[in-house]
Amino acid sequence: MMEIQELKLFNGLTEEELQRSLVCSRSGIVEYEKEEYIFTQGERPKWIYMILSGEVLLEQANLSGRQTYAECLGIRQQFGVVDLFLERERYSYSAKARSHVKLLRISSHFFYGTCEKNCVHHSKILFNMMGVFAEEAEKNSKKVQLLTCGSLRQRIALYLLQNSGGNKRVELAMNREELAASLNAARPSLSRELSQMQEEGIIKMEGRKSIAILDCSRLQEDLADFVG
Repeated sequence: MMEIQELKLFNGLTEEELQRSLVCSRSGIVEYEKEEYIFTQGERPKWIYMILSGEVLLEQANLSGRQTYAECLGIRQQFGVVDLFLERERYSYSAKARSHVKLLRISSHFFYGTCEKNCVHHSKILFNMMGVFAEEAEKNSKKVQLLTCGSLRQRIALYLLQNSGGNKRVELAMNREELAASLNAARPSLSRELSQMQEEGIIKMEGRKSIAILDCSRLQEDLADFVG
């Protein structure tokens, strides 16, 4: 398990300041087993969560119950931030443990009140929170860019380029149905497009959890019209 002080929120704090801040912020470590819901879509936001170990799946469903969005998060990532700070009445998505997870849970009290002793660590954390907001803004910008691509092939190309990390391989944290939801597509359509791209020699499916990029220039060509 990663150390709490490795989280961006606690950057620059001494060990003493960290311990005091955990008390001041009413923070606590909570654990969930695989497939257990941390919160469900429609619950009232009360906490922000930061992942210390394991993976969490964020998922959103429409009124008919169809999954319309999915995103997998890992260590050092956070969730519940936007809904809490926008003071929404309900979470706009559900959060479910994809494996056994340990999370740092922080009460909204810490962010909406001021420390009675005007502690230095409180000010540091509020400043660090701006970095967390910046991460959320960047993530949401990429999400909008992905979902506004004109065609499914373009969305697949952008997803692969965004998640390759400069390598020629993308490890999939999500299953095929979840990936389809994250790309705003039906699973059969996604499977057909991936198969077509493999036949054209652009990618190679390596099992169910890995995609090798064979021709990066073709992916960039697929995006040319969208970027232009």
